[in-house]
Amino acid sequence: MKISPKLRFRFHMLCEMARDAGLSEAQRDELNQLATAHPGLLDSLAESLVIDAELRHDGRLVRELQAAAPLRIYRRRWLAWSLAAAACILSGILLLRKIPTGAPPPIATLVKATGCKWAASTLPTAEGSRVAAGTYELVEGLATLRFDSGAEVVLEAPAALELVSAMNCRLLRGTLVSDVPPSAIGFSVDTPNARIVDYGTRFGVSTSADGEYMVQVLSGRVEVEDHNEAALHKLGAGDKIDRGLLKKKLNPQAPPAEPNRWRPDRIVSDGEGWQLFSTGYGRGKDAFTESSGTGKNYGKEPYFRVKHTTFQTHLNRTGFLCFDLERFQHRSFENAELSLSIEPSDLGFATLVPDSTFAVYGLIDENFDAWDESTISDLESPDRGETVLLGHFKIAQGVSRGTCTLTGKALVDFLNADTNSLATLIVRRETDETANGGLVHAFATKENGSNTPPLLRLKPRL
Repeated sequence: MKISPKLRFRFHMLCEMARDAGLSEAQRDELNQLATAHPGLLDSLAESLVIDAELRHDGRLVRELQAAAPLRIYRRRWLAWSLAAAACILSGILLLRKIPTGAPPPIATLVKATGCKWAASTLPTAEGSRVAAGTYELVEGLATLRFDSGAEVVLEAPAALELVSAMNCRLLRGTLVSDVPPSAIGFSVDTPNARIVDYGTRFGVSTSADGEYMVQVLSGRVEVEDHNEAALHKLGAGDKIDRGLLKKKLNPQAPPAEPNRWRPDRIVSDGEGWQLFSTGYGRGKDAFTESSGTGKNYGKEPYFRVKHTTFQTHLNRTGFLCFDLERFQHRSFENAELSLSIEPSDLGFATLVPDSTFAVYGLIDENFDAWDESTISDLESPDRGETVLLGHFKIAQGVSRGTCTLTGKALVDFLNADTNSLATLIVRRETDETANGGLVHAFATKENGSNTPPLLRLKPRL
């Protein structure tokens, strides 16, 4: 079949576009159809490629062509090469269907997504997805990425991470924990103000968007290059470097106040016999203590922290709540429910704390109900008195927002036994961390202007 000049030109143009990775799906189909329907086009393409190659690499040919030497003197060589060239071109054309032109190569796999909620991510979020360079923004949960180098990174919400290559990523904000095997030694994590290079180890890093960061080595060693410092920092197992982040997290600023629907300072009826009020009502209060022996007060923070660790027992933290029951004096209850709002504390690594169980105790010894959240400390905490277990609640690993509730007969009996109209509850985490540096859980207090404080729902008997 005779091939028209127009058809030959179209075929050559598509081949040129394919070489430059500029074909659409429809154009790839057209190129395949032309190659299949007109085999002579491949001979023509092969001749063109031979001429192009010789013109590029043999100056003598250029001079001869400029002298108008007949092109047919080269035809014998063209024919010798055309079959091999045509076969190569045909293979390349057929492969165009299988490999999308211009697609960036994958550099990692999203191997696990635990309780994940994503925001404006540019990469696939389904478990098992192969991913190229791009950005993940994680609102909730834990996401585990295995880079093709072998390095594994667990991203802890809330966080944003940019994947750069199989040997590098950028933590834009938030927290990650990285495990680097021998095959990936030299894997690096960038933050806005630093670069952490791993030499076969496990480490965690947290950063804020404005550049404050903290690096903690769990095993092995890393090298930290601070963009604002001349010296490199070499860290070994157990070492930590903090550039303003830890201090900021340990001294949180209360968010701007919201309308009273977030901080109810009165008792609200739901219309079905339930009465709802918070630690912000009447003489209510909330705080936490740290078992460091320093006597430091944590009574006016926007959330109370709870932690249990056998690695550094002086960092254990306990929460205290007190509800004013004076409005219900001389009344008994048929049901009750405690509700706590989980807050992201951004302190410690969630990867090092499994699904956690919390215990809630009631303070039986009413002599200690008069504690003051402005002066409470580990040296004079209300849990010195006798307590009774009221029940448990659980928080899954990586969860940093949500609501926890506790109800049951033990809570109702405790409230019904009250005689001074003040009910103190104590919150402890029973689950230990798997390594030093685990997450500190946090819950909103009445000083928190953007989340619900501790709430008590009561259903008085009629």
